[in-house]
Amino acid sequence: MKQKKYKILKTLIFFVIIISIGKTNTLSLFNEAVDEYKKGNFTNALEKFLTIKEELHKNKKISAEVFYNIGNCYFRLNQLGLSRYYYELAKLCNYHNKNINYNLNLVKKLTGNNLEENLMEQIVSFFSFNELLILIFILNLIFFSSIILNIFLTSKLLKWAKRISGILFGILFILGIIRYINETKLTGIIIEPTNLLSAPTELGQTKSIQINEAKKVIILTEKEDFYAVYLKQDKIQGWIKKDKIKTIKL
Repeated sequence: MKQKKYKILKTLIFFVIIISIGKTNTLSLFNEAVDEYKKGNFTNALEKFLTIKEELHKNKKISAEVFYNIGNCYFRLNQLGLSRYYYELAKLCNYHNKNINYNLNLVKKLTGNNLEENLMEQIVSFFSFNELLILIFILNLIFFSSIILNIFLTSKLLKWAKRISGILFGILFILGIIRYINETKLTGIIIEPTNLLSAPTELGQTKSIQINEAKKVIILTEKEDFYAVYLKQDKIQGWIKKDKIKTIKL
């Protein structure tokens, strides 16, 4: 394991967020958390980072750096389910950050969850949803501009621009639809080992399967204290208590 990847993440964006909410004590707390982490006092560092997260939440702010550092603390405390959960939140904030993606992929590998996505889903996830929308818009603009210009001008360049942009637009449009379907699904992370039940009850006759932490699940529905979930990698479906799952949403 490349432990150097589990270093504290600090960026200018985070400090801009802190300045924008006018909380100098939050910045001081962040520095204290960094010091505790560097000393190996991961529980103390975690408490401080969680306090910062709550302070930001009160001000309707989010920070990839805070989520990432919380994930690091949980990793050091060997709570890989919660570690993955916060890395997932950090990725939502900063999609292409190398440290975030490295740590997230490492936790997935360590917990045996690195085969959750098929090839098509891996291709789709190369871009964030917003990036796909921007690319689709640009290619759509190029495609229809080429068609209009080609009516008045005869040019091989315009013909090639029309063909290439049309093909790319079609491909990205399909990928965008797939990504939209995935984006609209409510997903969550199992934060500790639990049982996947055949029914939303814990009676003795209810069949169950032991499920390890850090698995990503698709939440299908809910009933009282349970979620009905689908585990893509394992291709199984069942019920899990709500307090064993944290939903991935900002």
